[in-house]
This record gives sequence, structure tokens and C-alpha cells, in this order.
Amino acid sequence: MSKAAPINESELLVMAIVGEVTSPSMAANPYEVDADGRPVVPVGMGGVCYNVKVGMSALGWAGDQVEPGVSIANAAAPANEALNLFACVGNHATVRSGDAAGAEGVVVGKHEVFMGAKHVLVHLDDGALERVVPGDSVLVRANGRGMHVADRIEIACHSLSPELWRAWAPELRDDSVAVRVTRVLPAEVMGMGSGRVSAVTSVALQRGVDGLEGLRLGDLVAVSDWDATYYTGYRDGALTVGVVASGDSPVLGNGPGMTLLLSAPRGFLEPEVDPDANIAGLLELG
Repeated sequence: MSKAAPINESELLVMAIVGEVTSPSMAANPYEVDADGRPVVPVGMGGVCYNVKVGMSALGWAGDQVEPGVSIANAAAPANEALNLFACVGNHATVRSGDAAGAEGVVVGKHEVFMGAKHVLVHLDDGALERVVPGDSVLVRANGRGMHVADRIEIACHSLSPELWRAWAPELRDDSVAVRVTRVLPAEVMGMGSGRVSAVTSVALQRGVDGLEGLRLGDLVAVSDWDATYYTGYRDGALTVGVVASGDSPVLGNGPGMTLLLSAPRGFLEPEVDPDANIAGLLELG
């Protein structure tokens, strides 16, 4: 495996942040309206999902942006903002209470519902999933916020841990950094999430745009002409890379949720298509 481009790992803080396993919640009226005008119940966000995991298809589930594995949040709003800001994909997580106490996991994404929930998503093995319940405490060893690539200050890093960086091994080239992705999508795929700050948010790869066929949870995906250095939106020549963290949605303008990892102006990031560029393999998630 090639060596990853150098980062400022020795400067990065390692911090303890805590969330609790969430419970799914619904409004009094449970219905959303899908792209064809039909009512649907948006099941899939929050709590523990036993049968949807990173590496599986992001499409075809009878739900709305299903969150694989365990969804955690902090009940205190400012603490939840910090949890969602500091946790990075690839960070280690440990269940600290309940029957699954001691079980080890990995942060695999973050998912923000507009004007709603903000969840950090954690992968646990099957044995731990059977024992964990809503309300259990999960400690995340947060590390990655503040990362930058040596000699490439134009590249913004978001929600990206040193653990994932080393496994992914982006290569430093003469004028750019080459990153492996499963596909490169056009800017028109970007749906809900455009216009928000990029440090925390997840964005939707909206259904109906060509190029989503075969998309899997955990896929590393590039979007051309779309900028997420500080805020998010169209920018000619920019490139943004993220990881598919949650499943598809029947709602117009919505779709699989992508957690932002890297973004840069024209010429600083070079995508290289690799069908195996999925964090399930890179992070050896069983």
C-alpha cells in the first residue's frame, strides 16, 4: 500500500466526547410526501439498525435516509454541536454503559436533518449491536479536527481522522493530492445541504441524477464543481470528496447522505476511480 501524503498529525488534539444511543422520534403526523406525491413514513433515522451496515447498498431500503448501525447524540444542544463537530470518520468509539459496555466501534459518518437531528453514526459488530440499547453512553476518541495536508493549505479537511487518512493513503503529487473514490458525480447531484457551513453538515446526493447506481454505504465519492471549503455550493473547478453515510430518501431533493471529508479549488485534488474505495474495507469493519 502506498504511503499517505503527510498531515499535521502531531498537532491534532485527541479529546473525549460523549453521546448517547438515540431513540427514533416522530411528529404527531408521521407522513412525508415522496417525489411522486405519495405519503410515506420516514423510518430509519435514529436508534439502532440491525440489518443495514456500512458496505451494503445505500439504495433500495424501505425507509428515509436509514442510518446504519448505531446513531448517537448528546441531549445537551451545545454538547451535541461539539460531538458532531469534533467526531471524525475513522475515530474509535467505546460503549461505556449497559449490557454492551466495553464494546469497541468506529465512527463511520455523520448525518444532519435540516432543522432537526444531528447524529454521529457508529459501527459496532453484530454481538454488540444485539446488546446495545437507546440511552447507552458511547465515548468517542475524537481526533482529526484541525487536520491539514502538508504544503497544500488550499485543501480543507472536514470530519476526517488520521486513521482513515492512513488507510485511504491519498498521494501527494507535484501540484495536487490524488484521492481514490468510487465515482465522480456532477454538481447537480447535490440536494439538501447546499448553502450550509461545511464543518459539520452532511449533504444529500439527490435521487434522479445519473451516477448513483450501485452506490454503497461507506463509498468515497467525489463531486465536481462543488465547493465545501467553508460553506457549500457550486464553484467552477472545485472538487469535494465525502463518504456515503446514510441511505436513500423518497423525498424530492433528498437522497443518500454524504459526510464531507475534503474540498479544494481547481487543481488541488485529483480523483482516481477505484471501485474498492469504501471505508468498510479501508477500516476493516467486520
